[in-house]
Amino acid sequence: MTGKVLYCFAHPDDESFTCGGTIARFASMGRYQALYCATRGEAGKTGNPPVCTHEELGDRRALELENAARILGLNEVILRDHGDGRLHERRDELKADIRSVLDRIRPDVVITFPPSGISGHRDHQVIQQVTLDAVRETSFPTKLYYIVIPESISHFCPPNVIRTPDEYISMTVDVTLFQNVIAEALRAHRSQNISVERVFPGVLQGDFSRLRTHEYYQFVMQTDA
Repeated sequence: MTGKVLYCFAHPDDESFTCGGTIARFASMGRYQALYCATRGEAGKTGNPPVCTHEELGDRRALELENAARILGLNEVILRDHGDGRLHERRDELKADIRSVLDRIRPDVVITFPPSGISGHRDHQVIQQVTLDAVRETSFPTKLYYIVIPESISHFCPPNVIRTPDEYISMTVDVTLFQNVIAEALRAHRSQNISVERVFPGVLQGDFSRLRTHEYYQFVMQTDA
């Protein structure tokens, strides 16, 4: 995987939960990386204990994303407000927006969720669908990958995580040296500490035993434009 990378996700924190190690590793190599985030995450939880009111959550999560992006080494964050939990209502607008970002950045690689959304979240599934459609319409060569969880590491995952058969894994990124960066980025999403602790028990207290050492990708397509 070479050149510019564009990550397309639905919510602030998706980047840290899924491929923060890859982002940190590529940043250490000097690769240009941009993140497209479709919503401000205003429909989520406010933390335990709460760090803000529900009315303040969108602004709070925007700041948390800014901090996590700095920690991971992203070059650019494109944060939109397409409506947390409502992406299915704005598919055409969302696809056109992603198309415009693709045309401006012209990434060599695009990374998004698999069709399952990993957790089954409808916003995750919609961002996958519209990203795939947008990539298909690009006027330049690019490759699309899904960030996935292989079945062989299912014992590390919460029961609601949707796995991908190992035979579909086409690329593995060793992120062992960047576990501390992943953990710091996860900590930056303070309002989501309940989810962080559920998915990565102990990581907020410095225990990396349940934190991934590798991140896995499924190759989807390459445009020949």
